[in-house]
Amino acid sequence: MSNRIRSALGTLAVGMLASHLVSTVLQNTPDSYNQDLRKFTGGWPIPGWRFFAPNPGVQNVHLLVRETQSQGEPPTPWRDVTPGVTHGWKQVLWNPGSRGPKALFDAMQQLSVMSSNQADFAWVTQSLPYQLVLSASRAAVAADAEGLQFLLMNVFPSAPPEHRMKPILISEWIPLEPAPPAEEPRR
Repeated sequence: MSNRIRSALGTLAVGMLASHLVSTVLQNTPDSYNQDLRKFTGGWPIPGWRFFAPNPGVQNVHLLVRETQSQGEPPTPWRDVTPGVTHGWKQVLWNPGSRGPKALFDAMQQLSVMSSNQADFAWVTQSLPYQLVLSASRAAVAADAEGLQFLLMNVFPSAPPEHRMKPILISEWIPLEPAPPAEEPRR
């Protein structure tokens, strides 16, 4: 009797997993074929993922900055300050460090969309994505920098070398306030 119960429970578990996977696939088909399956699942949530559709990612966005140290000196060369993303098996289960880079990536993507839609530059500089990218750029320059400029660059890894990089947005020179002097500890 216990073998029959184990077999029945195993079959039920496999059936539930299979129906959940089929429901997930059906829920994530293109919108024109998408069915609202909630009425069939009895309240069981079905994930709604859009990993690659309808517009698969074909480029990487990089944040480059350069700075000036004092008036009259040439700016430093452009340097890539895009946060690195670590990949490993543990990140599938727990990856709280991905939120900051993801927020910056999303902001850079939004600026890319604004740029491709020929948004007015004055409007772009007042947007939250611009302010987030500016804050990330400001954190990446030297404390004694007097000004900074940032550049968002699309990199298409699969494109021919002459078409691999495309600038998205170049900021104006942004003057920086000098860093306040460090306070001495109170005794």
